[in-house]
Amino acid sequence: MASRNNGSTPFERLKNRYDRDMVCPECGYDDDEGEWLSETDGRRIVYQHICPSCGKVRQSSYTLGR
Repeated sequence: MASRNNGSTPFERLKNRYDRDMVCPECGYDDDEGEWLSETDGRRIVYQHICPSCGKVRQSSYTLGR
């Protein structure tokens, strides 16, 4: 049985999951036009969203194993 692959990496799929969570927990603003930014140094990946209404910074980071 062939596995389904939508052409994206696990990191892209995780970012897509974050992009579905665009309501600010601080002020309730729904940033339906925004997205989470991602950055990596090869060992750690950081996802971040800054609310355009109140400036609340939400961030999640993961350290990759060897």
